[in-house]
Amino acid sequence: MPKFWPPGFLMTFAVALVITIIFSQGEAKEKTHLAGDFTLKNLDGQEVSLRQFRGKYLLINFWATWCGPCKIEMPSLEELYRRFKSDKFDMLGISNDMFGSRVVRPYVKAKNISFPVLLDQRMIVSHQYGIVSLPTTILIDPQGVIIGVLQGAENWSDPETLLYFENLLKKS
Repeated sequence: MPKFWPPGFLMTFAVALVITIIFSQGEAKEKTHLAGDFTLKNLDGQEVSLRQFRGKYLLINFWATWCGPCKIEMPSLEELYRRFKSDKFDMLGISNDMFGSRVVRPYVKAKNISFPVLLDQRMIVSHQYGIVSLPTTILIDPQGVIIGVLQGAENWSDPETLLYFENLLKKS
């Protein structure tokens, strides 16, 4: 051990290092809950960014036309959107279809989907959000904090689910 280090330096340094690591991990955990901004094109070729939805609850559904469970839950997502679409709530569908609007547009039209659908053909945003299976749905609060993640299909028009969203939107 070098002689120029004062007595107790290593112990103080070790404690400071541990505190720094713990503090950094705490900050990292907080940051992982914030929804990272992104910009994708919609079916009309217009760019849509996450930041446009700040100030309202946003439900993001990652899906694809080839995904069976995605197709099953799509009508109930549409029902949820039509019921709660407001200045407090919005929804985005993010399609992982590699052929983009060529396959997504006819599907959206045939199923009468009215909520905005964005194209993530190269799955950049899906990777950014750690999506490993479809469908995956993320709920973001008005401040941009991720407050819920659900992997797998859900019946979004179930009375309990509708009550959850009613109560959530009453609070804000």
